[in-house]
Amino acid sequence: MAEEEEVAARTEKVIRIQRVFINLLDSYSSRNIGKFLSNSVVGASLEEITEEEENHDEDKSAVPGASSANLKEGTFQIVGTLSALETPCPNFAVETYYVSPEGEG
Repeated sequence: MAEEEEVAARTEKVIRIQRVFINLLDSYSSRNIGKFLSNSVVGASLEEITEEEENHDEDKSAVPGASSANLKEGTFQIVGTLSALETPCPNFAVETYYVSPEGEG
């Protein structure tokens, strides 16, 4: 019985990283979807958020110098493509790739 509890405790601590691929992160809609998902916790719903958690999240976002490169625990990792090579990498994206036009190459 103690072994089962120990295994259950270990599995609860495992945090699964969910990567989401979004095409053309430099477009208006994809950029906003990426921003939203990069701040969303995997498996959470709006009904589960309490006032205390909301205030805690607001306090975190108000801290100057908080790097967006540091991923929040349990949030989605955003990976995607950019349409132009000179487009700067969005701050919420973990990895970006450039899509070369079919005529080139």
